[in-house]
Amino acid sequence: MTKDDAFKALQLDPSASKQEIEAAYNKLVRRYPPEFQPDKFREIDEAYRFLTSLSVMIERLLADAIDDVGIDADLFKFDTPPPTHLLEGAINAIKRQSKIKHLMQ
Repeated sequence: MTKDDAFKALQLDPSASKQEIEAAYNKLVRRYPPEFQPDKFREIDEAYRFLTSLSVMIERLLADAIDDVGIDADLFKFDTPPPTHLLEGAINAIKRQSKIKHLMQ
């Protein structure tokens, strides 16, 4: 699944925030419950899991920095996403590094 496919499955714009992704997921899960429409539910759930995976969240957080500095975005893509329990620690480390970089300028 690509990011475009995931945003399309959740009926969202690619600039949607994490809160908008969660709201769209909850809305669509209520509309397409797994008991009655398992294929549609599976598509929605896969899109949500993809968009909230560690690799996609890091890529979205660093999108502006990648464009400004000219970093190759492919360096942040993973064949297999890392465990999601590491997401919070990774995000906090990135925020901390970003704050330090901002203070040093």
